[in-house]
Amino acid sequence: MPSDPRLSDDDALLQTLRELSALLDPVLLQPAITRALCDLGGARRCLLVRHDAGLALIQAEAHRIGGDLSNRQRDCIARPDDLQSAQLTLPLHHRGQSHGELLLYYDDVPTAAITRRVHHLAAHAAVVLANAADHAQALLEKEMLICAERELRTSQELLKQGERFNHTGSMRYLVREDLMFCSDELCRIYGLPVGRNCLTYDEFAAIMHPDDRQEVIETVNAAVAMGGTIRVEHRICRQDTGEVRYISGIGKPVWVDGTFTEYMGTATDITVRRQAEYAIRAAQVDMERVARANTVGQLTASIAHEINQPLMSIVSNAGASLRWLNRPEPELDHARASLRDIISEGQRAGGIISGLQNLTRNRAPQFERINLPALIRHVLTLSRSELEQREVNLALTLTPADVFVLGDTVQLQQVLLNLLVNAIDAMVAVPENARVLSISASCSNEQRVEVQVQDSGEGIAAEAMPRIFDAFYTTKENGMGMGLAICHSIIETHRGRLRVAAAQPQGTVFSFDLPRVP
Repeated sequence: MPSDPRLSDDDALLQTLRELSALLDPVLLQPAITRALCDLGGARRCLLVRHDAGLALIQAEAHRIGGDLSNRQRDCIARPDDLQSAQLTLPLHHRGQSHGELLLYYDDVPTAAITRRVHHLAAHAAVVLANAADHAQALLEKEMLICAERELRTSQELLKQGERFNHTGSMRYLVREDLMFCSDELCRIYGLPVGRNCLTYDEFAAIMHPDDRQEVIETVNAAVAMGGTIRVEHRICRQDTGEVRYISGIGKPVWVDGTFTEYMGTATDITVRRQAEYAIRAAQVDMERVARANTVGQLTASIAHEINQPLMSIVSNAGASLRWLNRPEPELDHARASLRDIISEGQRAGGIISGLQNLTRNRAPQFERINLPALIRHVLTLSRSELEQREVNLALTLTPADVFVLGDTVQLQQVLLNLLVNAIDAMVAVPENARVLSISASCSNEQRVEVQVQDSGEGIAAEAMPRIFDAFYTTKENGMGMGLAICHSIIETHRGRLRVAAAQPQGTVFSFDLPRVP
């Protein structure tokens, strides 16, 4: 920036200082400084040098050729003779930081006035270089802030999208202030008005289903009292529609200086999952009922025979009672005895029919104390005629005679009937005198009782054993492949395990164990 020849030296210096102060871009400022030193300082050549890692780097150079000034090489390493041949070396320091140094070259020794002027220019150059560096740093920080804000907005949008896709909202609960801040997705789940992202704990509790509210409040209060993690599953009634939704929530405390001041957590709408679970359970119950009906259907002849026996006894006793009463002198004692037999046989028939109704009825499991050996005998009563018709020899071992378990009578009957029918079917191809069905119940220890159902059939192929309890897998020609899968599930529900193994010398043995109760 050449000075105006019409200006005095002081005015030219002042103008140059102003022009340098106006430059904030180091790329423009550095060559302007070297030109000003050559112009106002009378130097033949001026270098702006920065020392970095032991190297002297030339950032800008001004050179006077004749009456003209030009800027030359930049961002190169200074030669040793460049550093040693300078008449003036002016360090550029400002606020305790170095911004390089100015090297001035003269044909003649500079006067005192020129020396003062170049020192003045160098001092101002240090200031404007520092200002330019601060400005560049401010621009960089601003750009970084803009990038950070852009990334934050992107992250927030991705979080919102993720919450919407997963039906999960986030919340922040300030314990002392008793305020809960909800994300947009959580507000949507709760059915809150648009813009209402802040709730008190009482307002949040009011959204809960009345039947779940007290239990959730007690769980939350217990966790807050000890600074523990909150885990709850409950229903809510949406504020906008009143619709009932199922929520799974978790909140973790945020500790600061040994104490926690807030909880951060999420709440997930699991309504669809719950509905699917209920639908699957309903389908399982229906399938179990169909399987029971199918098993009972295979024993129709045997069951009919068992019901026919008490009915025939009832008819016989009724005829005898009439004969005793029709005598010239009625035999009342004999008639009463016959009537008692009718009542007994009627109750027996009613018990069989009631048991069959329970097996085929769609009902929820009812766990109660059950005499397991007595249940086995009842199942054998239903299938006695089938065993006789198929010419199957029964080997029954129940020791002790009374062992109790906790379970659902209908489900355990279903397991026993299914294993018994499978055993009978497995011995179809075996000669009549070799058909043996062995059923035993024994206490494996003081805590558990084991039941075994063994047949003398041809057995199950080794490759089929690992899949025998899989759903829809069957070794029968017309089987559904659900019987053993359902039995396996029922025994697991009763805290037991259903197993299968090859019997010796032939056949298959199914066994399961159940916990004993007093």
